Amino acid sequence: FKWIRGELIGKGSYGRVYVALNATTGEVMAVKQVELTRIANDRNSRQLEVVEALKFESDTLRDLDHPNIVQYLGYEENQETLSIFLEYVPGGTIASCLRNHGRFREDVTKSFTFQILDGLEYLHSKQILHRDLKADNILLEESGTCKISDFGISKKAEKINEGRAFTAMKGTVYWMAPEVVSTDSSKGYDRKVDIWSVGCVVLEMWSGKRPWSGEEVLPVMMKLVNNKLPPPIPPDVILSESARDFREQCFYADPARRPSAAVLQKHPYLRLPSGWVFQ
Repeated sequence: FKWIRGELIGKGSYGRVYVALNATTGEVMAVKQVELTRIANDRNSRQLEVVEALKFESDTLRDLDHPNIVQYLGYEENQETLSIFLEYVPGGTIASCLRNHGRFREDVTKSFTFQILDGLEYLHSKQILHRDLKADNILLEESGTCKISDFGISKKAEKINEGRAFTAMKGTVYWMAPEVVSTDSSKGYDRKVDIWSVGCVVLEMWSGKRPWSGEEVLPVMMKLVNNKLPPPIPPDVILSESARDFREQCFYADPARRPSAAVLQKHPYLRLPSGWVFQ
């Protein structure tokens, strides 16, 4: 299809994101793009990694269809660029909303958390680990629907539920589970790494700050590896008993004790009054 590229709306670790218009249907889309010409002149592995990640993201998203996963619309490769077309989600990310408006009301946090878990359960049922879940990678529609995005380092595994599925350290340290940072490559990790990251995203919504706020990468890695500690609750965040329990479930040091996304969805903390609507 013919399309027109509009303004730049985001820069990820894997390429740039623009608003685009499908010239045939008039549909507004988002397009994620990598310039291949730059990579041809610069043979460093980082740039090649970017291309691989975008191709991988395209292959991963192609088969997915879920209201809480960003919708894939197409793929295009020519001499200059590599592009993935995705549905355009106009509300920004959870992270940008937190930056602009501060922490969320508790009912909104509950609704978003439930939806993130719904998308995650679907991914895990398709044998996909996201591995980079954070508020920056969750898009928001103005209606209050959340959509998980950024599948550049997600991973498809045949043995996703058996543990020891992966050993590569991928993701962003502040959102990482201890077993991802761990130096013991014989152990590996599984889908439960995404559950730890959910705990980190919920903490972001409670506090308006990233997990481990104010701490540098290296000390955080040491705390994760040596003590298997979760990110602390900032002093200005007051949590109910059920919220504390929910957090605890996400942050069990032993991944086998962390519940699946489907089990966490039934947690009492996520209950909303009947008839609740997003405003």
